[in-house]
Amino acid sequence: MGQGILPPVMPWTGMSELLIADEDDPWISYCEQSGMTETPSYQETVAWLSRLMDNGSLLHLTTIGESEQQRDIVMVIASSEENFTVQGLKNSNKPLLLVQAGIHAGEIDGKDAGLMLLRDIAVGGKEKLLDKVNLLFVPILNTDGHERISPYNRVNQRGPKNMGWRTNAQNLNLNRDYSKLETAGVQAIVQVINEYEPDLYLDLHVTDGADYQFDITYGWPGDAGHSQYSSLWLDRVFKPAVDKALTANGHVPGPLMFAFNDRDFSEGNAEYEFSPRFSDAYGDLRHVPSILVENHSLKPYNQRVLGTYVLLEQTIKILAKEGKQLRKAKEMDQASRPDSVVLSYSLSESLADSMLLKGIKSEMKPSSITDGEYIAWTGTPYEEEIVVRRMNEPNKVVSMPKAYWVPAEWAVIIDKLKAHGVKVDIITKPEVQQVQQYTIEEFSMNAMPFEGHVRCGDFELGKTTRLVTYAPGSARISTDQPLGRLVALLLEPDSPDSFLQWGYFHSIFSRTEYIEEYVIEPLAEQMLAKDAKLKERFESKKATDSVFAQSPRAIYEWFYQQSPYYDKQWKVYPVTRELN
Repeated sequence: MGQGILPPVMPWTGMSELLIADEDDPWISYCEQSGMTETPSYQETVAWLSRLMDNGSLLHLTTIGESEQQRDIVMVIASSEENFTVQGLKNSNKPLLLVQAGIHAGEIDGKDAGLMLLRDIAVGGKEKLLDKVNLLFVPILNTDGHERISPYNRVNQRGPKNMGWRTNAQNLNLNRDYSKLETAGVQAIVQVINEYEPDLYLDLHVTDGADYQFDITYGWPGDAGHSQYSSLWLDRVFKPAVDKALTANGHVPGPLMFAFNDRDFSEGNAEYEFSPRFSDAYGDLRHVPSILVENHSLKPYNQRVLGTYVLLEQTIKILAKEGKQLRKAKEMDQASRPDSVVLSYSLSESLADSMLLKGIKSEMKPSSITDGEYIAWTGTPYEEEIVVRRMNEPNKVVSMPKAYWVPAEWAVIIDKLKAHGVKVDIITKPEVQQVQQYTIEEFSMNAMPFEGHVRCGDFELGKTTRLVTYAPGSARISTDQPLGRLVALLLEPDSPDSFLQWGYFHSIFSRTEYIEEYVIEPLAEQMLAKDAKLKERFESKKATDSVFAQSPRAIYEWFYQQSPYYDKQWKVYPVTRELN
């Protein structure tokens, strides 16, 4: 069928085409050799990189993990330092840039751009890029998805001819996994973040969605993010320099584009505040300045790859010049200790913000298939000011406790916090603490699984203060640490990416003991006879609740709940908040 079904493509040429190696260059990449239309396989990529490593001293290839199908997840360390170890790079005064490609393996522009740039650093005369910056580059994070290759994998994307698959071998989306850490790829990259402590983190993608002129779009959590000083640096230093370099090379940079109506931009562009299941939101939350790059899927592959090359090279140049400022901003973010944290945001009612859309005209055409209409992009460029709708209105906010407590029996949660790099204190003898504890008053579960989990639907929370005895092995997690806000968004039940929402505490919703009516009847009689206040409450409830009054089962259940036999741990959230 081919890709003739895609909208018309705008012709493109740019200065960045000069970056393509000559046909007789012994180090021409697979992508360049194909005329910038194909991408190498996993084995071809690793073999080419290994050969490049053997040709110089600036690059080192290491393994950071193993995929579910037992493929090595490799990372290139590019540095002029003699010591390529974790400690050696951390001891360097140079800013450290972490770049990953192929988290969605069909969106592989970043891999081919990175291979070209590494080649030019190693053997193409651009070694001075490493004079003041160290680079970590992961060419394929989702290695198994990369090898599920087909020309039919991404129907909305114009090239390469052979595209990988979005999810991993277990059909899990790595860019929905940063909070729960279940995939080998995200476990590996989070461990890299923990160990190497990069100063800037780039995640390279390709978009879906509407048509427009922008070919390289990118962004980061803005005024509603958790790293305000770093965001200011990205706004004031990074963006102007990158936009200038892209424009000079014939590209059209723009912000992340999300049509508010999911079709066109007639109702504006949406700026969402994503939860920490996503790479850029996760990095922002843990104060690693993070950039989401989304190349436009309808642009030709050569245009997208070359634009990514320009962005990567310019990023290194910016860090060489301004990296110390970014490191200071990052340290200020890490030192912040807010009194409260926003768990989620809603759409602001303000429509005061606008942007210049470099758009592509569209028209509605009658469908011969559905009797309705469908949107068709014409390939004709135009410009107009459009509204920007921001999701920056705090929706759920909680105060920050002094610490959280996780009982020893929930070791899986303790281990996940450690995997995130959170400082966790494990007690070795029993401790009694007065804590705040949530109860789940009402709850529902989502009808369909998502990312391998049945997530919680709606629920109502209660809160109580009680004394709890914690067994040895239990964990106290202080919020007085750089990752304190990450801890809150993982442990507060109302957070969209809490471990409760992801289903790690589903067992608390199960009742395990019940009572028969031949037992509850005499028990209720005894309770009424001994407790006048209970009797008064019972009569009042019957008088005001006709459904309750006419339901023997509801009445028996009510008495069971008032009795000492009732399970006091049912629907009690085991993670607690230490009182200040």
